Amino acid sequence: MSLCIAQVFGQSDQGDPAVDISNNATPTWRETISAFQSLSDRMENATFLEIGKSDVGRPIHAFVLSEMASEIDNKEGLEVIGASENNKACVLVNNAIHPGEPCGVDASIAWVRDLQSNPERQQKLLSKLDVVIIPMYNVGGALNRNCCTRTNQDGPEQYGFRGNARNLDLNRDFIKMDSQNAESFVRLFHSIDPDVFIDTHTSNGADYPFAMTLITTQPDKAGPIVGPYLKNVMQPTIARSMADRGEPIVPYVNTRNQTPESGIIEFLETPRYSTGFTTLFGTLGFTTEAHMLKSFPVRVEATLKILECIIEFTVENGTEIQQLRKEEKTRISNALKLPVHWTLDQQDSTMIPFKGFESRREISSVTGALRLKYNRNEVWERDIPFFDHYVADDVVNIPEFYILPQAWREVVERCTWNEIEMQQLPADTTMYLKVFYIRGFEASKSPYEGHHINQLDSIDYRIEQVRLFQGDWIIPSRQEGARFLAEILDPRGHDSYFTWNFFDSAMQQKEYYSSYVFEETALEMLESDERLKKRFHTAKMNDNNLTSSSRAQLNWLYLNSKHYEGSVNRYPIFQSAALRN
Repeated sequence: MSLCIAQVFGQSDQGDPAVDISNNATPTWRETISAFQSLSDRMENATFLEIGKSDVGRPIHAFVLSEMASEIDNKEGLEVIGASENNKACVLVNNAIHPGEPCGVDASIAWVRDLQSNPERQQKLLSKLDVVIIPMYNVGGALNRNCCTRTNQDGPEQYGFRGNARNLDLNRDFIKMDSQNAESFVRLFHSIDPDVFIDTHTSNGADYPFAMTLITTQPDKAGPIVGPYLKNVMQPTIARSMADRGEPIVPYVNTRNQTPESGIIEFLETPRYSTGFTTLFGTLGFTTEAHMLKSFPVRVEATLKILECIIEFTVENGTEIQQLRKEEKTRISNALKLPVHWTLDQQDSTMIPFKGFESRREISSVTGALRLKYNRNEVWERDIPFFDHYVADDVVNIPEFYILPQAWREVVERCTWNEIEMQQLPADTTMYLKVFYIRGFEASKSPYEGHHINQLDSIDYRIEQVRLFQGDWIIPSRQEGARFLAEILDPRGHDSYFTWNFFDSAMQQKEYYSSYVFEETALEMLESDERLKKRFHTAKMNDNNLTSSSRAQLNWLYLNSKHYEGSVNRYPIFQSAALRN
């Protein structure tokens, strides 16, 4: 049974700094860190660590609850939690990735205080589970407090800002890892190898009665072992447990049209998002979304309840979850093919019960146009369609190995942070490798999260002899990080490093020609090569643009000459010619 928030907040005899939401307030970064430090000091099975830096220069912390807490005195010591001989399940909770959505901060403090005051419950939980809590992940955003940027949100009075110190949305940074925050997170993540991951948020959008909605890692994308368990066992049990606590939940209200009556589309969290990233390593992920139009105390209470439900489920089913993850990791390590891109099946939906507020359109007093308005006094109940099936529309063959040239050091760094097994070539060499060519793509015109997004149109490949250098990296695909590798290194992935424009310089032509000089060279080419002359004539016959443009004709001949560099649009990550077998 969940404790009332008033029972666990602001009690001066607790001995730690008061964190009291009765006046619609959430703690500052410093108050939050002090509260968790005080709890750690009083709990035998707790420790509080700096796990790395944030972009604002302040540390990111982790609060660790474990019977092995005494063995952990620095961030390297966290490896005892993720060690294979540790047979306990592990839950990782991440708070304040968007500091304007601080429900998880207050709920986590409440949950730990409740556990601290109940030694019997604490002992039962820690006999089966380790829990790691990041109190405030976006430290820079948390320090940038204000009252108003979460437009229309019902409290708290002050809160942090969505962007971090580099104005990055950290919940778009997990795969590209531009921030120091992300580097700190992935190092922690791989140290503890959590079985279940919870990221706490506050939603916006449509209005409806529910205080809490939930994003479960998309089951089709999660894989054939973990996915069915999430969809058919874990998520329904969590929903029943929430209902038993008087807090019914529904899937995240990602509406098909403007209002929920039209149906809900299950959110596809690709690897840029926290749970999309953690799924690459077989972790079962949940994003809690408290509804911003409910009061802050109500949102914190709902977040506390769902933390309890997910953690309690993991306590009771940790052994099964660990076995499923082991099987999933084995499947990924041995997979001959892996999906890297998904699309919604718009013909496949399930009817789910839903409560909604009646909506109507009326003339806006501001613009004079029609506007949407909800009436909270009129509640409807009916089944609505839930579109929760995604189909893999790009499935890639897995090579025996990848070649990552050392020149792409940003990619090397990210592989290192994610504990990818790699070896450097001991000497210069040449290899016959599978080489991709990007035949068409469109770059976004506006920057997005420090990059621009490349929309891939088409690729082809050929087997070529590639010159490699001492120090270039060979990466075997048969490893636990195989899915991570496939999704970042194959250009077809939703959030591949081609998509995030890591390889734009490889898409550029570097050498050109002067038309007035090349005229003589082009004439020599045509006079000395009859086959080229026939191809040139055929090309003009089939392309009116070529026929009408002298510049285009010279360029056609240049592209078919020995002078053309040939490496334009050559994707710089190579694959073994042989597939994994």
